Amino acid sequence: MPDIQYVTNSKFYFEIDGITGLIVKSVTGPEISMDIVGGDTAIGVTKDAKTQTQATIGGVKYNSTITLTYVAGNESDQKKLSDWYNDCHPDTYSGGGSKAMGSRKTGKLSIYNPDGKEAMRFDFTDLFPGNKQQVSSLSIEESGKLAEDTLELYFTKVVRAV
Repeated sequence: MPDIQYVTNSKFYFEIDGITGLIVKSVTGPEISMDIVGGDTAIGVTKDAKTQTQATIGGVKYNSTITLTYVAGNESDQKKLSDWYNDCHPDTYSGGGSKAMGSRKTGKLSIYNPDGKEAMRFDFTDLFPGNKQQVSSLSIEESGKLAEDTLELYFTKVVRAV
């Protein structure tokens, strides 16, 4: 029997072009689901009164969004991420153009074996920053927690590389 290694979801890292020192808390998405139709009703009967069913894919739903939660701050990589977001979104009050078209990036999500070697990697193309929630609300009841930022990232293509 082959030696089986289970990939845990606690050993991972997400990096974006030039932003490799971010302290990442969680990454969610993309989500893909298939709707199945016809599997719960019989399509006919065969010899010995055996009922036959058939299921088929009725459609595929997916989103092109990754939600990245990371430790907030104004250090090097947090600042780079914030600057990238600001470059891609014009100021709400003054409006104007943005550098959105020329600011697409690539990224990769690496998932590691328990021994620290890369087990899986997903490469993302045309990353673009979407909604950003800066510094989660901190209150007295939440003392001792880290300040976190959350950023939605959109992409046009994902490929499993490893």
